[in-house]
Amino acid sequence: MSLEWRGINSTQICFEKSCFSFKKDHVTYAIEIAVIGNEKKISISVDTPTTFEKIYHYLGDIRRYEYLVDGAFYCMKKCKTDGIDVTNSITDVELPYFFSEKYKHKIPLELTDKEYKRYFLKWLKLQSSLGIINQVALFANCLNGLTADVRISMLAECFEAFGKRLEKEKKIIVKSENNTTRTVQCENCKEKFELSIRGKKSFACYMTALIETYGKTIFSREYRRRKTLIQKIVKTRNKVFHVNAKQNGVLDGAQCGFYAIKLEWMFRYIIWLEMGFPKDKLDVVIKKEIKKFESQFPNLIY
Repeated sequence: MSLEWRGINSTQICFEKSCFSFKKDHVTYAIEIAVIGNEKKISISVDTPTTFEKIYHYLGDIRRYEYLVDGAFYCMKKCKTDGIDVTNSITDVELPYFFSEKYKHKIPLELTDKEYKRYFLKWLKLQSSLGIINQVALFANCLNGLTADVRISMLAECFEAFGKRLEKEKKIIVKSENNTTRTVQCENCKEKFELSIRGKKSFACYMTALIETYGKTIFSREYRRRKTLIQKIVKTRNKVFHVNAKQNGVLDGAQCGFYAIKLEWMFRYIIWLEMGFPKDKLDVVIKKEIKKFESQFPNLIY
């Protein structure tokens, strides 16, 4: 049995090819991914009869894995299984973020076929453990029709959940807010006294820990002002999710779009580190991409 999928992303032209195979549940899957110009072709064949659903499942995994490099999806043009066109049937069950054909914000890693396979297998495990965190991040970045403020607010929610996971694994240190005091009056004796309130770990605390641990390369231009930038992201998120149109101190529309892209870049950056990709090599690659991106929108840098 075989499956051949073709998709298009017209925002960039490139030429790439990867081939590998892996075995799962006694079935060997042979994979070939080729990008020629603006078209990507993914071919999957198996050596043992298996269900179409399983092959299609791995097609989605490959497309999400490719997204970690591209920062965008290729929109399906055609899909065949054993030569039979199943495009319309697949379209009916595709997740909405797969229909996106956004501009690529790449992490252009040059992987050998052996490295491609190794990180793909790690990705399968990590994707499963991330669960809804990764799915919401994909919807936030790729769902057509979302405004920039909603997009960055959804990404922010992902980072809070991701931060709690990384804190539990002792990969980041999250500092609580400062303790505060409140003056209260006893109802019986009417005497006033100070009540100590312990600082909590807020969303801003998690964002600060994540940017300080993982964001120095991506937010190098803003790093000295990171705390005020984070406050603007927090207030933007509160405006959207608390439906508060009067919220002050938020990012404007263009800044929301700019920083949504940077946050999404950092999300994929963390994913690659979680899969064991060398940080020094990753930093060199992403630094060039960030510099190029910032040069296109210098007025949006906070």
